[in-house]
Amino acid sequence: MIRVTKENNDGLNSVINVETSEGSFYISFEKNLNLNFSYLGNNVDNEGYYSFVIDKSNGYFYKCFDDLYDSIINQRPYRYSDNLANTEYIFPLNNCKEKLVKDGIIEWHSDYEPYDTANILSIIKDEDADYILTFFDNGKTPYNNEHTVYIQNGGSRYDPYNATFMILYNKLRNYDFECYYDEGIDNTGFIRTRKR
Repeated sequence: MIRVTKENNDGLNSVINVETSEGSFYISFEKNLNLNFSYLGNNVDNEGYYSFVIDKSNGYFYKCFDDLYDSIINQRPYRYSDNLANTEYIFPLNNCKEKLVKDGIIEWHSDYEPYDTANILSIIKDEDADYILTFFDNGKTPYNNEHTVYIQNGGSRYDPYNATFMILYNKLRNYDFECYYDEGIDNTGFIRTRKR
């Protein structure tokens, strides 16, 4: 089971902390208006990879990643946004400056570094419909032991799909994880929750 907590980093924006049986990572929106996915720690394997599993028992958190994956794979960056005028807008993945999806795997190369040497966040949907988030560290010395993939909101090589990640972030930021206990998703896609 995943445990999600939030903390304010400047009064406006939240840092979303995610604790799993595999370890912890966090998602933050920074003052430079960019989104960060960061893994903090030393236990990256010898090849530089560290993975987290998100399954249906994780309820709302799982649903948010399911929406993200669906939006990108189906080339509709704003499909799950609150702006209904944009939900069916199609942006072909091959119009991005770099390839974002390879064989059904989303691979975001950090926007702050050259494509070939950047840290990578990959999102895989496995045969059980679980999501596997994998951080790949390029081997550069991390700042404070932090392994980060940066998603720029201006000038991203994957524009407009950076907005899809912002939609994910905003859904997580606005959900009250302290108030509700997710019991998972049933086979109809309904999230079973109950108040704490």
